[in-house]
Amino acid sequence: MPFEEGHSFGVRFSSDYQPDSNGRPLGSRSRSTIARKVLEMNALLPNEMFEQLKANFPDIEQKMSAEEIATIVMLGAAIAKKDVNAYKAIMDSAYGAPKQEIENLNTNVNVLSNDPLNAETDNSTP
Repeated sequence: MPFEEGHSFGVRFSSDYQPDSNGRPLGSRSRSTIARKVLEMNALLPNEMFEQLKANFPDIEQKMSAEEIATIVMLGAAIAKKDVNAYKAIMDSAYGAPKQEIENLNTNVNVLSNDPLNAETDNSTP
């Protein structure tokens, strides 16, 4: 019994009451682990696609990882379609996203007062 009689909030997980473990089974892989494994797999480009990409990227090989192929295709879209989002995604993946710093200009504001004119002088508490 999870609660003692007459108590609305008791010891939920006592030594007598232990729920069954329903978590992920041991040894099963997470979605991100599976995605990384798929991206590491070797893939063979179809000849037509290989020839199209070879025209723009002479160093391309026909057998590459899925991640390499996807990156090259995304780079091709960034160049051919002038897709800024594709370019940003590639740059962030390669070099990391830039840090965004926020400057706080309102450091002397009394958060307890709703009056902006008396924000600095009002020291009363509600």
